[in-house]
Amino acid sequence: MYVSAAIGFIATFFVPSIADWYDEITVGSGLIGGSVRIPTIVGLYVCEVLAFAILWSLNKLLANIDRSEVFIPENTVCLRRISWGFMFVGFTFIVMGLWRSVFFIPATAAVMFGLVMRVLKNVFEKAVEIKSENDFTI
Repeated sequence: MYVSAAIGFIATFFVPSIADWYDEITVGSGLIGGSVRIPTIVGLYVCEVLAFAILWSLNKLLANIDRSEVFIPENTVCLRRISWGFMFVGFTFIVMGLWRSVFFIPATAAVMFGLVMRVLKNVFEKAVEIKSENDFTI
């Protein structure tokens, strides 16, 4: 987890270089033609902020599970944040897909993963509800 955060932090400094490189090697095939440098820079920075938020929620979730606090409302909140984070990453890639259609592939993957996390969140939410009912039963 911390290695992923460190790599993400280091990658922050290379986003403009990555965007320049990507702009040089690709040819426009999206709805909007022209340079993709600025949309790539903005998109990658937005995705990086969302990735840090997802990592923070995941760290909190795993810390709770490590303390044997599995079916608690806080874990449901963490799963909700993670699912929305992936949905926003998918939306960011959809916007970037206006310049290069290849971005629709990771957009689809991110949205699908967000939906899976949403289903997992709903299962956890129901388990928390059942657990709280069982805790009140004598």
